[in-house]
Amino acid sequence: MYKKSLILPVLASAVFLSACDDGDDGNDGDDGLNSLVNTRELPMGDADCPGGGLVFESGLDANRNGVLDPEEVDNTTFLDCATAPQLRALHASPDAPPVNILVDGAPALTNVDYTQGSGFLALEEDEYRIQVEAIVPGDDPIVIDETYELEYRNDYNVVAIGNVADPIEAFLIVNPTTEVFEGNIRAQVLHAAPDAPPVDVYVTAPDADLAASMPINEDPLAYRDYTDQLEVPAGSYQVRVTLAGDPETVVYDSGAADLEAGTDLLIAAVENTGPGATPIQLVALDGTESTVIFDAATPAAVVAVHASPDAPAVDILADDLSTAEDDAITLASNVAFTQFCEIGAVPAPGDYTISVTVAGDPASVALQFPLSVLEGDELSAIVTGFAASTPEIQALPLANSTRSIVTESKLRITHGSPSTGPVDIYLLPDGTDLNDPDVTPDFGAVPFTADTGILSIAPDTYDVYVTPAGDKSVVAIEVQDLGLVGGEVLDAIARDPQTDGSEGALPQLVVIDQTAVAACTI
Repeated sequence: MYKKSLILPVLASAVFLSACDDGDDGNDGDDGLNSLVNTRELPMGDADCPGGGLVFESGLDANRNGVLDPEEVDNTTFLDCATAPQLRALHASPDAPPVNILVDGAPALTNVDYTQGSGFLALEEDEYRIQVEAIVPGDDPIVIDETYELEYRNDYNVVAIGNVADPIEAFLIVNPTTEVFEGNIRAQVLHAAPDAPPVDVYVTAPDADLAASMPINEDPLAYRDYTDQLEVPAGSYQVRVTLAGDPETVVYDSGAADLEAGTDLLIAAVENTGPGATPIQLVALDGTESTVIFDAATPAAVVAVHASPDAPAVDILADDLSTAEDDAITLASNVAFTQFCEIGAVPAPGDYTISVTVAGDPASVALQFPLSVLEGDELSAIVTGFAASTPEIQALPLANSTRSIVTESKLRITHGSPSTGPVDIYLLPDGTDLNDPDVTPDFGAVPFTADTGILSIAPDTYDVYVTPAGDKSVVAIEVQDLGLVGGEVLDAIARDPQTDGSEGALPQLVVIDQTAVAACTI
């Protein structure tokens, strides 16, 4: 959508004469000075208007020569100054790693992950080389390398779209730089989900009947298509995305959302890589930051892990603190030691008291802990410690990142063995001699309940060793020939053996593929 600039009419020399009237009885007064007004065009490169424009000057004709000389100017107003080109970027490739964005070889944005974007970067009118550098284990390759001619009075949106194998491409949207009308918001929608079908996009008052509404797109919006810029009064709106031509099949629903006046949005529909049934989610760039707008029904996803060696099978219950009710909801039942499962959606994002009880006996509470979840959260809750001794039973809430990245394997190792002190963790290329004096731990002196964080590891074969801190002579956990492949997301939890002695005395390892966790039995 284009808006014409409102430019004051050019006044080449508007002259206003003022003179004192002759007095009835006094002497004639002096003639007053002429007030002169002048406009002139500013060239490109002007110090005040680098992109050119108009300047409005006014003042008194002190030397009475009928010309507004520079020394007579007492008021200057710049009109229609061309704005510098602005550029913002968005990472919208669902299976690609975080990236760095370079402008003419220099980092402009670093460690930009999926669904993250930038504010506007103001640049001079010129030709620029824009590169996207993938952050992968080892050397970081350039995956996008484009040159753009950026011009005054334009805004540029560069969106990295597509899957890694497609390959990824830089998609450019150019809009004229114009102010959002007072009291309005402006939005433009891009279909950036490579595997999603053509859609219609509705922006309506909350709960408006879609059958009686019109989508903002004239034609079905397919991958790589985008709408015109739509400007509407600020207020509460509902964004719904349906299959093209089928308003009854809603694939995304924002729910009621308040949009603030003056906001200039680029909204990208991208693949949903997190919890929930919707195939897409929306990412909004407002010129300063990016925000994920989840589907209103997006849950939080929680994986429960039973790693307490002397605790029986357990049930997991949730008490919603937003209500006055005391009735807890069962999230999982009969989870045995070493088992893990996805309890899926906590009834709704909010604040809960989670209770871990002996299976089938809701009154026998072994552990209670608070849990706050937001829509789209991905969490693990690892129950470890001893039910009947110290360190006592406890829960470790950890944030998950289940998005699969084809260029790397994600791995996190958690120290969940209550009988073991601080440990050293080695992640070595296959065949490396642990006892080589040059081999040092990748993570040293890791205490009980601590973890390595989520690691980005090059696909390959590795040997994993866990030893007491500072002592290679005792290997508590050894995993030979661990093959890590691109796209997998693994959690490895060091746990105690069963207290009945059936597994020996050394800690064991629970390995969880976070992309394929079965649902809990309820």
